[in-house]
Amino acid sequence: MLSTVFFLMAVVVILGALLVRSRVRRRLEGRDPMTDDPVLRDILARSDAGPEEEGDPLDEEEIREAEDRFWEQEWDQPEDWRG
Repeated sequence: MLSTVFFLMAVVVILGALLVRSRVRRRLEGRDPMTDDPVLRDILARSDAGPEEEGDPLDEEEIREAEDRFWEQEWDQPEDWRG
């Protein structure tokens, strides 16, 4: 008897989770995040790290080189967490 109650409760919880998941998926359907030039300009403007002038296009080669320099840096080895 008790195992039947737990089984039914588990089924209800699983069905509830599936229902919530389907509602969230329907609500977010078709909303692909877009990161384009205007969005990047807005982010850079808020961080004060953007191009000097508003009309300057982003230099993808300069961005790529800066990213390569960042990943080529030497990093400290992590400490042994086991002590």
